[in-house]
Amino acid sequence: MYTELLEKGYACLRRSDPHGALIRFQNATENEPERPQGYFAQAQAYLEQGLREETRNALETALRIDPTYVAARAYLAIELLKNYDLDGAQKELDQALHDEPANLLVHIKYAEYYYRLGFYPRSVVMLEQGLKGPHGANEHVVAMARQFLTQARGKSHNLILREPPDPRRLGTFFSRFRSHKRERIIQNVPSS
Repeated sequence: MYTELLEKGYACLRRSDPHGALIRFQNATENEPERPQGYFAQAQAYLEQGLREETRNALETALRIDPTYVAARAYLAIELLKNYDLDGAQKELDQALHDEPANLLVHIKYAEYYYRLGFYPRSVVMLEQGLKGPHGANEHVVAMARQFLTQARGKSHNLILREPPDPRRLGTFFSRFRSHKRERIIQNVPSS
């Protein structure tokens, strides 16, 4: 029953029916709440609907059930990145890559991390490494990696700067600037 509900839900996602998929995925988790795949599937349906908070909650639930579920960890990393938590995102991706170094989906998500930050050459390297190794991924994931590799190569081809400034360093710089500015504002506020 559980597997059948997941299959029907994924069929709904392929037909661009995330609401129908979500109903099936929720039924699957109600039947077997101790299995993480249903929560991961829910996260994908929420993601299709643009529901970021629900996506993150479903991924975190899947990881509470199975901390070694690397697909959930990789997707969670991208959700953290979307919320500007670069260190958290990289930590999750590093853990996923450590847990399953040959997992092509993890390589794709790590490449997406680099791509979103403008590190296109690093994205290319991550995808090439993932495609080169014995990943055992299905043809859909392989096609997705190859398409993304073509896109990343196109972006990195004519770059003037091969390595843009690391946004984590810029964030540290700006946070220091903001704290100095707050201190000056507080010092200039007259006491009542």
